[in-house]
Amino acid sequence: MIELKLVDENSFQAVLDLKISEADERARFVSPNVRSLADAWLYRENGDVFPMAIYWDKQVVGFLLLEIDKDEAEYFIWRIMIGQQYQGRGYGRKAVEVLIKKAQMDSTCNHIVADYVVGNEKMKHLLTSLGFQETGFIKENNEVAMRLDLKKEE
Repeated sequence: MIELKLVDENSFQAVLDLKISEADERARFVSPNVRSLADAWLYRENGDVFPMAIYWDKQVVGFLLLEIDKDEAEYFIWRIMIGQQYQGRGYGRKAVEVLIKKAQMDSTCNHIVADYVVGNEKMKHLLTSLGFQETGFIKENNEVAMRLDLKKEE
């Protein structure tokens, strides 16, 4: 079972140890986790950026950097990655599904936004298969913006 838990002293090193493939690294599809943790630390005073370890049972298999913007009523998947040795097992999909369920239960969230670097076909497929729709192009980052409008749980 996939769980999203805040990075803490027990998961910090495991998150740092996660690596992506050399091809994905060369293509710059995702920033290194050390950068994501630094970003989370930088914005910690805002109280809206959450570094999440992705667990499969008791094993850290990935990382998700989440921003919750109450003013925009949105969750923003700032970054998501699954360690190279855990890829191809559906963990990324399951992690986003868990996040969707969490957002559906949050009365302050109406949609989830995410983006992917042009050429990252795995991320494009993941997002579109979960119902995300393309909303634009972010030229300075070479990223496609995506959005999922939520159906609320009653």
